[in-house]
Amino acid sequence: MWERVEEGPDGPIPKGAFQHDCILNTFTFYLESTSIIKPSARENPAHFPQCALTLATIAVERAFWAWSVGQYIPLPKAQQRFSQALWGYATNEVMESVDCLLVKQWKRILLSAEKYVGAYCPQPTLDVLVAKLRKPSERATCFEPDSK
Repeated sequence: MWERVEEGPDGPIPKGAFQHDCILNTFTFYLESTSIIKPSARENPAHFPQCALTLATIAVERAFWAWSVGQYIPLPKAQQRFSQALWGYATNEVMESVDCLLVKQWKRILLSAEKYVGAYCPQPTLDVLVAKLRKPSERATCFEPDSK
């Protein structure tokens, strides 16, 4: 979860929460996929992608676990799914930490993630292409103002 760990007189001192290269790289895939969102909305603290950062962190933890002995060890078939039963506790713990991030820390994380932008070049979905044209889909206009 940390960018680096320094040795201190009383033991290890972690630095750079959620700024490990693997977490940032994984998190950037989400940022690229949602690049259509206006910067003004993305930079609003109420809209920081807390769940995306949490899931990126848990995905990296899961990958590290699979490689923990120096070679890939696949999970048993019953444990291969990403589920509440298997990863719910760890996800909730990470989410508690993400919830405590300050605006300054979020800005540092988002800035650090920028170096990975362009690494994946995700293919835009039809929804993204339509959103770029700023034309609402039929789903956006599906409402009845005064129905009985």
